[in-house]
Amino acid sequence: MAPHVTINGQLFTESVPEDMTLLKFLRDRLHLTGTKCGCGVGECGACTVIVDGKAMRSCRLRMGRLKGAVVETIEGVSKEGLHPLQSAFVLTGAIQCGFCTPGMIMAAKALLDRHPSPGREEVIDSLSANLCRCTGYVSILEAVKEASRILRGEKKGAPEIPRVGGPKVIGSSVLDPSDIQKATGALKFAGDLYFEGMLHGAALLSSVPHAEIRKIDISRAEKCRGVQRILTAKDVPGWNGFGAKNADQPVLAHDRVRFAGEVLALVIADTEEAAREALGAIEVDCINLPTVSSVQDILSGSAPPPVHGDNHVLSHARFEKGNVEEAFSRADVVVEEDYETPFVEHAYMEPEAGVAYLNPQGAVEICCSTQAPFLMRDQIARCLGLPQQKVVVRGMPVGGAFGGKMDITIQVLLALGALVTGRPFKMTLTRDESIRMSTKRHPFMMRFKTGATRDGKLVALEAKIVSDAGAYQGFSKEILEQGMVFSGGPYFWPASRVEGTAFYTNNVLGGAFRGFGMNQVHFAVESQIDTLAQKLSMEPMALRLMNVLEEGKETFGGERLGPSFAAKEVLLEAEKRFKELRGVRGPSQGHKKFGVGVGLAFKNIGGGRGFANRGGAVLRLLESGTVELRASVCDMGQGAASVLAQIAAAETGIGIDRFRVVFGDTSLVPEGAVASAQRQTMTAGNAALGASRAFKRTLLEMAGRKQGVSVSDLDLAGGHVVNRNREPIVSLEDLYTFAAGKTVEAAYEWAAPRTYPLRVEGSRPIAAGTGQAGHQEAEREEYRNYFAYNSACQVALVEVDTLSFAVEVKKILAFHDVGKAINPQKVKRQLEGGIMMGIGYALSEKFLLKDSVPQTRTLRGCGIPDIRVRPEIEIILVEKPDPVGPFSAKGASEIALVPTVPAILNAIHDATGVRITSLPAKPERIRSGFEKAARKR
Repeated sequence: MAPHVTINGQLFTESVPEDMTLLKFLRDRLHLTGTKCGCGVGECGACTVIVDGKAMRSCRLRMGRLKGAVVETIEGVSKEGLHPLQSAFVLTGAIQCGFCTPGMIMAAKALLDRHPSPGREEVIDSLSANLCRCTGYVSILEAVKEASRILRGEKKGAPEIPRVGGPKVIGSSVLDPSDIQKATGALKFAGDLYFEGMLHGAALLSSVPHAEIRKIDISRAEKCRGVQRILTAKDVPGWNGFGAKNADQPVLAHDRVRFAGEVLALVIADTEEAAREALGAIEVDCINLPTVSSVQDILSGSAPPPVHGDNHVLSHARFEKGNVEEAFSRADVVVEEDYETPFVEHAYMEPEAGVAYLNPQGAVEICCSTQAPFLMRDQIARCLGLPQQKVVVRGMPVGGAFGGKMDITIQVLLALGALVTGRPFKMTLTRDESIRMSTKRHPFMMRFKTGATRDGKLVALEAKIVSDAGAYQGFSKEILEQGMVFSGGPYFWPASRVEGTAFYTNNVLGGAFRGFGMNQVHFAVESQIDTLAQKLSMEPMALRLMNVLEEGKETFGGERLGPSFAAKEVLLEAEKRFKELRGVRGPSQGHKKFGVGVGLAFKNIGGGRGFANRGGAVLRLLESGTVELRASVCDMGQGAASVLAQIAAAETGIGIDRFRVVFGDTSLVPEGAVASAQRQTMTAGNAALGASRAFKRTLLEMAGRKQGVSVSDLDLAGGHVVNRNREPIVSLEDLYTFAAGKTVEAAYEWAAPRTYPLRVEGSRPIAAGTGQAGHQEAEREEYRNYFAYNSACQVALVEVDTLSFAVEVKKILAFHDVGKAINPQKVKRQLEGGIMMGIGYALSEKFLLKDSVPQTRTLRGCGIPDIRVRPEIEIILVEKPDPVGPFSAKGASEIALVPTVPAILNAIHDATGVRITSLPAKPERIRSGFEKAARKR
């Protein structure tokens, strides 16, 4: 069938199947990859294009129905320079990972083409079919408003990268050059790669959560059209297992299935369609086994035999400080409550995808989306039975991650496919496959007991925490332990006892997710603090201020806090506005009840309790006078690359426009820690700072030799070495020539101050592996559990409709300690995204299972907020310098989510009197609490 479709002004008459989607035609036939596939079922809007003037989802449009249609894609929008919408998205910081951006821009353009001056509600309605997981939507609404002004001629707007260097670039909202690529659809994600002779793969996933595998018969599938190879467990050449901490998850299941999503076989075929068709011809003979589907069953003793070995327990830890019983005996008020949180899906917009191939040296190169290129390289090499130098992981732009791309999903399969065929091999998961295979936020069951004296002094806390780890270990042990360390919140507790256990089940896999155990325990302890305040007839702010951690006080782990700890500062700033917001919320109106709540939190920066935090950077002068900055970071849209360029430009004086940041490639960049725990600004940033100092010294010494002048008389400015009068005397291009073929570069590796296991009297430390030797060594250095912290306080105003019991978050005031904000716009946009994610966690998000089989299979089913969830968000940065950070900066990518949940739930209680103890706070849960309270009255 010849469609006769006009795309971006060009008529196409190529014969294609009538049932082919427009999305597939654009991407696979025309390689117009700016149009993304985020779900394939019309739910996310990433594939939005304009068809005959209307925004349409190309994944739902069949070519057979498009005869005569006029189609515009993101590539067509920028044919003659940036469209005002593209400029506005860049200028307002409405772009983070960028995966959803082309679809957002196309949906907004269809609206502005019809109506250049739309109202706010019209914009929201037009973009309600488009999901974003990074930005929080605030900046997107600003961008559309800004574009409307540009189109009406009220304002000019064109993104520009400054040419300056020196200290003034610190604290400036410098634009990231990659944002322009994202706005035009030019940036290539892993799924956008195409190679000559490329093969395609599809994985057969288990539909049952627990079974003994008797036989996998691939004979019929091998005869299917286009099939090249089908791999099962016997074809894994090395260790058939991977895992960040314990290689216990099979690449291809061999004797046992332990969760619904386990990979049984890999089909390699000429096309993706052929590979998927062959999946249906594979016959699996297995015996279903009893399923461990609930931690409650384990605790009650009614669970089937363990998932692994003879013990349900993955990890158990306990610590105690002070005399807990004696402390509770002194309490005038004691609050004891159970709390529960669910599994939650990351719901990043980019499903897992990648391509692997053999390079000329015979090494396997894997192009994929990852937060942990070196960690993945090491696991892949072990699975393939290859030395590490024979495996290269090339981290591609990441379309959202939030911790979920620290763990392996398809990366070993990609490498295996390329290795056995010798040809480029590509895989792209459907959204359903991504949801089944990937990790989730751990569900916690928690019992908290807290006590205080009548004058408001906290005296004791006791907590028991139970975590569902799912079928394999992953990061479950570390997440549980970190949750335990922070279970007291940012408060001083003279006595405490915390016990935690993580259990194996046949459920989906638990893993790292923005907060790493923080969100669950802060929900509980902040609820406890508010309840204590109520029982003591105290203002919730007053109770917090009386007990907040500050310089000189000890944390749960016995660490004495230093001068950069800022929980009290953010709380004092929030207190002023808390009173103001209570004053302006107005009286409840009939069935509309208003409430104001507060949440306070602190979070570690970097791994702790003995974990090494390090980063590396290399600056190299190129022939063009450009400076290549190779750094051990992964940029997921949070601005890591632009921040590193700012640091280097500030330290050297070279114009920021001359820096080209390279990251995520294990063959090019220094090895460093995983892109998690808010650490990259401090680890890679300090490495970039050290390398920049050395690089500047090298360039000035070269210029001094060339010009015969003293280095002390020289400096760098823009693209030149300048003299005392700031006059250019030699260009960077000239210095490259002067080097006569020698590499001009400087490298630096930075390691964070050492951290130690918990030092608590009368307990065995959580990180017991380091043992007492670590504690004794700490006497000779400053003892710390983590090398840095940041703090945040958020105040929420909510409206609760007591007829429907729907909750609307009207406003969030967010007070955040960020050290020095190197790029304020990037920081604020990160925080807005975290706040929106927190709103979803509080009110709507839950990953559903039934007998360990996922019931949630789509993005909308995950409950993630769309643009109609639109609170006013005001970010207030509290810049208390941290001496460890580059230019006194800290990381800030995770903490915004942590206090959001308790702030909202405390606001709901303020409005209705209902204390929510199980997430999410859906209307039926609030109704039940409201009616229960009414019966008591």
